[in-house]
Amino acid sequence: MKSRVHPALFLVLLPVLLMITTPVMAYVGSDVCSNCHDSHYERWDDSGHPYELIKIFGASPDLSFPFFSAFPNDPVEPPQGYTWSDISYTIGGYGWKMRWIDSAGYIITGIENNQYNFENQTWSNYHSGEAPGTKPYNCGPCHTTGWVDSDDGNPDNNQDGLEGMLGTFFAGGVHCEQCHGPGDSHVNDPHNVDMVLDSSSELCGQCHSRDLEHHILASNGFIKQHEQYDEWLHSPHVTGPGCNTCHDPHSSVKFEAMAPGQGTIVTCEDCHPEQAASNVHNGFPTCTDCHMPKASMSAVIHSDYRGDLKTHIWSINTAPVGKVEGMFTEDGMYVLEDAQGQAQVTLDFACYGCHQDEAGQGGTMSMKTLEELAAFASNIHGTLSGVEPDAVPSVVTLTNAYPNPFNPRTKVSFTVDSVQRITLNVYDMAGQQVALLTDQVYDAGMHTVDWDGKNTLGQDVASGTYLVNIRAQSVSESLKIQLVR
Repeated sequence: MKSRVHPALFLVLLPVLLMITTPVMAYVGSDVCSNCHDSHYERWDDSGHPYELIKIFGASPDLSFPFFSAFPNDPVEPPQGYTWSDISYTIGGYGWKMRWIDSAGYIITGIENNQYNFENQTWSNYHSGEAPGTKPYNCGPCHTTGWVDSDDGNPDNNQDGLEGMLGTFFAGGVHCEQCHGPGDSHVNDPHNVDMVLDSSSELCGQCHSRDLEHHILASNGFIKQHEQYDEWLHSPHVTGPGCNTCHDPHSSVKFEAMAPGQGTIVTCEDCHPEQAASNVHNGFPTCTDCHMPKASMSAVIHSDYRGDLKTHIWSINTAPVGKVEGMFTEDGMYVLEDAQGQAQVTLDFACYGCHQDEAGQGGTMSMKTLEELAAFASNIHGTLSGVEPDAVPSVVTLTNAYPNPFNPRTKVSFTVDSVQRITLNVYDMAGQQVALLTDQVYDAGMHTVDWDGKNTLGQDVASGTYLVNIRAQSVSESLKIQLVR
């Protein structure tokens, strides 16, 4: 006689049977991935992705960051009125900005100077008008690995039981498995179970986007942060190269001069050799200076025309219009789109990073009106027949630095062939400005400027390799120098 399971009992056992027969996808952690993928791991570890959210154990998280990132070189305490014992997590801090989460899981608001900006070592106000304990943390989908929403009113279901932390996660920061999926099955059977290898721009767009309909959001005269995917969708590249064509997602772009790997793997010249070779601007500025100006803002705004992030729109509107009337909607909340859905950067963003407008705002080079810029930009690559490019620019040469290596002083020599304004800057190998040596008009001839190994704040800089950059009208040259203390 065959035994039978009562239907009611079967319904009770069914969830248990499914748990037994259906494998549970589990995370193993990036350290496990490093056992087989050490080169990928090393690049990722310095990319910035792992540091989106750092758990705090009563002390500064400076040891969590790579040695060349902003935080260890620029220690900063929590906002006024808070100590590290009041902090549960920090948001960011690797190279752009840092915000703090209080001991209840809420982002600290309600006070001034609650966000620290590393690029210019300043404080700014993040939702300072909102009372403390009212802004929950729900940014986990892009700041953590394995985020699960838990906004059900029960703090016990939140990460660490924090009332304001509206979710749970496997790890703070964007780890390997956030993009490649949980890895336990692959670890247990690596030859038969592959990890997710999604190289599409859409995967990057899950976090590098701010608008559900993928319009490009803006505020304060700049594109908002994390808009790269939305910008790409409204650019000429949408039918061509994607995010991973130009970038190694495991590597740092901001710190690619210092970090392992190469954040930018394809240059504009690789795909557009004719335009690059025919640039009548004498090789300066570079392609990205014009086509990817810093029209976006993450932490700071340096001037009316320069934020701290490069845009990914690429296309330039060469008409004599500025950003107010030519780039943003009337309310300033979006970037304009044409009938084909394309967006463009206006000439003030593209040019006033170097030149100055009629009010003296912008860069350090000559003043140009939008009309003058439009006349030159219409044939910037010299490829349009019947249109004559500007006259050949003057000759400026960065001659030498002596001694080199040096400690602590060196003399930088340069020559100019006509009266013009010269700017000499010193940059570190991460591309951050260290010192301004001169910015004034010089007569024709050879000139020498000293550098005493100090930054703009008068502080001694560390031993290392630096770049001296000279700019004049349409010329830019750089020279490597080495300080050995």
